[in-house]
Amino acid sequence: MRSGILGGSFNPPHRAHLALARAALDTRRIDRVVFIPAALPPHKKKPAETDAPTRLAMTRILCAGDPRLAVDGLELDRSGPSFSADTARQLKADHPGDEYRLIIGSDMALSFGSWREPAVILDLAPPLVAERPGSPLPENGLPFPGLTPEQTGVLRSGRFFMAPIDLSSTMIRELLARGIDDREALRYLTPGVLRFIRKNRLYESPPAARSAQPQ
Repeated sequence: MRSGILGGSFNPPHRAHLALARAALDTRRIDRVVFIPAALPPHKKKPAETDAPTRLAMTRILCAGDPRLAVDGLELDRSGPSFSADTARQLKADHPGDEYRLIIGSDMALSFGSWREPAVILDLAPPLVAERPGSPLPENGLPFPGLTPEQTGVLRSGRFFMAPIDLSSTMIRELLARGIDDREALRYLTPGVLRFIRKNRLYESPPAARSAQPQ
């Protein structure tokens, strides 16, 4: 099995996450995408605002109905930050016959040399890099900071094009806290994820904050 690894907080998971997974599948370099919610992403300064079981449940809802998409909570079972190198090691140990590719954006590729054990990731799960207009990878042949020319070449070889989507979990949380209606929310969230959020009253602003908003 050739699997893409898509990590993140998924707080909440949204349509751009689906678009990224499906764009990676369209390259035909992988057969499925495994979403892996992070317990504590190393690039974030504080823990996720929504607990791990809730984020895992929402991610499962997002992926339901597409047999090419799977969800694995392995990072939620580990303590400490969720490093991609550790995840790649665990996946290869659990499934030695499978091949893995880490799915990242081109903005993340430019800082890849500063990640923990980038050589391990390049060996166990060489990245597929989503290149979007506005954040292309340099073409001048120079190595990226912290990487050798050969390692930079591995990153460049994994490039694929993805149409830009101006959407983030932070933006969605802010919109939900402001009280957007379901019609607008469905532009960003799938129906199943939105139902879960509404049922569990996630991302709502406190009553005092709501009453203080201009009418």
